[in-house]
Amino acid sequence: MEKFEKIKKEIKTQLDLANYKGDISDIGNEVGIAIANYLDKDNTIEDFISGLRHGVSLVDGTHG
Repeated sequence: MEKFEKIKKEIKTQLDLANYKGDISDIGNEVGIAIANYLDKDNTIEDFISGLRHGVSLVDGTHG
């Protein structure tokens, strides 16, 4: 869980440093910058996207 806490902190820091007005793709870009160093063969971008889709589905009613 130590790694999880470190990633959370890096995402927060990266978003706090984003001093521009953007859209949702810019938020994705900033999160991507924050998590890039944690991606490997066991923790892939596909895993992250899967988790993102799952979270959205819990909110928008499409969770099956």
